[in-house]
This record gives sequence, C-alpha cells and structure tokens, in this order.
Amino acid sequence: MTDYLKTIHRSKLFRKVPEEELEPLLEHLDSQLKFYRADQVVVAAGRRVRRVGLILEGKLNMYEYDFWGRKHHIDTLDCGSLLMENNAVSGTVTIHDYIAASSSAILWFNIREILTLDESHTANTIIIQSFMRELARKNLQLYTRLSDMDRLSTKEKLLSFLSKEALRHNSDEFDIPFDRRQLAEYLSVERSAMSAELSALSRAGYLETKRNHFKLLKPESLED
Repeated sequence: MTDYLKTIHRSKLFRKVPEEELEPLLEHLDSQLKFYRADQVVVAAGRRVRRVGLILEGKLNMYEYDFWGRKHHIDTLDCGSLLMENNAVSGTVTIHDYIAASSSAILWFNIREILTLDESHTANTIIIQSFMRELARKNLQLYTRLSDMDRLSTKEKLLSFLSKEALRHNSDEFDIPFDRRQLAEYLSVERSAMSAELSALSRAGYLETKRNHFKLLKPESLED
C-alpha cells in the first residue's frame, strides 16, 4: 500500500485530503489493495459488492451478457476511475462483468465507513463532496450516452455523439477516446454499418476523419 500512497493522493477522490490524514483514513475505510492479471475477472455479474474500487494501474472493460450468452461491451474504465460505487452504496447486485484489460491494481474501500468518522475529521466532508461530484459526473456521462443512443438511425447517433464531442472540446477538430470497434459498441450499432455511414458523411461534407481524429464541417446543403 505504501508504494501507492502518492498515486492514491493524486486521485480525484483523495487529492484534497490532507497528506497526514490519508493513511489513517485508508485504514478507517478498511482499504485493500488487490492486483489482477490481464483478462482476469475483477467483478462477476450477480455479485453483491460492498466496496468501491479505485483503479490505480491498468484499465478494465465492462461487459454485459444477455440470456443467450452474447457479450456486449458497455464501457472501458481507465486508471483513476471508480467502479462499483452505485452498487456499493445501494447494496444492489451488479449486472455487469468487469474484466482487466491489462495488468491492474485496484484499491477497494468501504465508502460507508466515512459516515462513521467524527465531524472533527477534515477528510469526512472532503471525501463525501468528492464522491458526490464523481457520481454526478458519471450520471451526466450516462445521460449523454443515452441521448446519443436514443436517435433512431446510425447517422443520427454519430452526428449527436460528434456534436457533443465538439462542444466538449470547444473545437470543430478533436480526437475521440474510442477506436472504431469501441465507438460502434458505445453507440450500439453494427461496426460495418457505422463505417459505411462515416464514409457517407465524409462524402456529403459533414466531416473529415482519420482513425480517432475528426474535423466537423458544414456541408453546402446546410448553409444559408
């Protein structure tokens, strides 16, 4: 644990905790550091998890399997991300599998223990505020994705997603955090159909793209 204290302190959740209070806080939260090899199942669907995880190294893929055993990629969680926070707080069973995409280190802690801290602890308010901000950020991210997926056609899903990315970057030229396969999974569309639609949008003058880099344009048909 000692080797990872600086990494933990740099995380969004713990960065504002006074340095001298970090180790006692981690002990109070009954923190456990665990390591996972690539392709190892970190959390399996159907489990009731009481702890929140903080990814200190590596990344995880989040999958959902339907009744017929078909696998759907839901999300990729990078270093610094939290996982299982909603399930840990609500006490509900997870419906997703979390699998290490690479060798990973995860800090597991009991977020409910923060409520038992004496009010004199500076970390009490800091952690609760940081945790609430992270929950709000993830909920906003979810609503944004639902807004993209609510569109009926692949074309409209792509335009909705790319328009939001342009707003997020405050630029008409940007890189997206997905490759083609991941983008298709994110939008819940067929990869071949999406690639064909991207080519059509490029020919129609809506965009220019190379791999995960995009430049949005306004075709003449849309100009006044």
